[in-house]
Amino acid sequence: MKAMSVTISREYGSGGTAIAKRLAEVLGIPCYDKEVIAKAAEENNIQMWEFSMAENNPYSVHYTDFVYALSDNRELIFKSQSKAMEDLADKGPAVFLGRCGNYILRNRPDCIHVFICASYSTRIRRAMETYGLKEREAEREIRRVDRLRAAYYGSNTGQRWGSGETCDLVINTDEIGVEGAVKLIQSYIALRSD
Repeated sequence: MKAMSVTISREYGSGGTAIAKRLAEVLGIPCYDKEVIAKAAEENNIQMWEFSMAENNPYSVHYTDFVYALSDNRELIFKSQSKAMEDLADKGPAVFLGRCGNYILRNRPDCIHVFICASYSTRIRRAMETYGLKEREAEREIRRVDRLRAAYYGSNTGQRWGSGETCDLVINTDEIGVEGAVKLIQSYIALRSD
């Protein structure tokens, strides 16, 4: 099987983070998540908190000088994150978690793009088990995080987050779980490698 990079986007509570880490382990390649931000911050003299603010406040709100300055840096932040991800992809196959990876690496023939989803009830249960949230907290967090991810993706790419048009493979983890999703991605890589 030819080595390929994989980008993974995911709904909150779908198991996407666990899938990314497990897939990287099985394939023997690195998994990049916050490492992309750390590399971009270091190379561009941007503070880590600025990346966090850009991800968690994707809307252009100008109610203070601070937020205004942040929105002015938004394009620079996304460009530096994109370059960091491309540089890491140039080093060899890897799993990239979130951060518009399927858009940033869309023109690479050695990269597949996966979106992980699950039913609302499965996501609530997983959020409760994984993060120790109560049911109402899990519901709120699912809505909040998914809204932020969709807004961040849309504002930086002009595309709809989770759209099948931007992915090679969309996996619902309700029935197959983390290990099943990892096996499915491995099978897809094998098919693409032939």
